[in-house]
Amino acid sequence: MSNQNLLHVYILENDPDYLAFLCNTVRRHISFEEWPAKIEITTTSPDALISNIDQETANDSIFFLGFGFTNSSKDGVDVALAIRKRSLYADIIFITGHIEKALTILSHKIAPLDLITKDSLAAVDSLVRDDIAYSLQRLRARKLISPRLFSYRKGSKIISFSLNEIIYIQTISGKNRALELHLESETIHFSSSLKDLTLKYPTLFRCHKSILLNPLHVVSLNTSERFAYMDNHERLEVSFRKMVTLRQILR
Repeated sequence: MSNQNLLHVYILENDPDYLAFLCNTVRRHISFEEWPAKIEITTTSPDALISNIDQETANDSIFFLGFGFTNSSKDGVDVALAIRKRSLYADIIFITGHIEKALTILSHKIAPLDLITKDSLAAVDSLVRDDIAYSLQRLRARKLISPRLFSYRKGSKIISFSLNEIIYIQTISGKNRALELHLESETIHFSSSLKDLTLKYPTLFRCHKSILLNPLHVVSLNTSERFAYMDNHERLEVSFRKMVTLRQILR
């Protein structure tokens, strides 16, 4: 099970010294706060940043973008538009010493998270920290509600993985709100209720009062004895009332 809650950081700035300042600022906050974030690239080249965007993690990324670049005909808006073609969820922060340039953003559907002016280094440091913290909050919220991902809390952490990995979830007898999650590669105990999960993840099927299964992993049904045979070689009990519905789903 992979950790899909990592925030990927991209930094683009024309001035090498200011680029180093932004990189050190981001790295320091990530280390001090122990945030699940990673700097992917820091560059003065718009083309280099665009070519290094990972399509698979673009939605889980934050971009700090300058405006003008001496080594490219592209400006910050061009880069932002290229990012938006890859992701509607990536967070974009513009950093500029010329506030009037920010007006060009209004004519494009970029929806940046923030616009930081190059005032004092201390002020920029604080704003960069706040933007990363907010981006992480947005990322966690998306993971909790994404219909393609299953998420649960473990202490202060949110663990997420593909819904397709789930074989079934069952209650633990004698324990309130205690569930056992069966994946292709492991079994996990966590706290929730089948009722809540049934509402939250409609692609999972409540086949029994104590079992929520993933129809993708059903190999066959025994309708007379009311069992669902799963591809991990387990069989799950199916209630009489649920058998007809499950058969229809599998068809």
